[in-house]
Amino acid sequence: MRTRTRAVRSAGLLLAATGLLGLTGATAAHASDMGGGAGGAQQGQQPNFILCSNGSYSSYAVFPKRNSATHEVPRGGCTYLTLTGISNDQVVLYGIGPNGTFKIATDTFDDADGEHIRTLGTPDDNDWTTF
Repeated sequence: MRTRTRAVRSAGLLLAATGLLGLTGATAAHASDMGGGAGGAQQGQQPNFILCSNGSYSSYAVFPKRNSATHEVPRGGCTYLTLTGISNDQVVLYGIGPNGTFKIATDTFDDADGEHIRTLGTPDDNDWTTF
């Protein structure tokens, strides 16, 4: 599996809670928490998108082509999703720190291959990698 690290430092994008919650349109994504019971994969399918918050902040992912987003993943936690149907999918990663929401990076991936992402660092020196 490929591994890469990218550092992106940009002006933060503050999304109000209603803005994030408003991104709940129809989607093939089903999320669950790391310790959750039922799991995020559809029965018989393995999760192909994983987001883990390994920095000193919470993070979440937005899928613009799906008009959807993950829930906030607390520091040290992960979320697992099953995504289907888009060969050139896009994900925008955000962190949530003491001064609000900030953009980490934008990435593209193929649902067939999936994507496993870890957010890293601090709000002022954020980074991400695949695993």
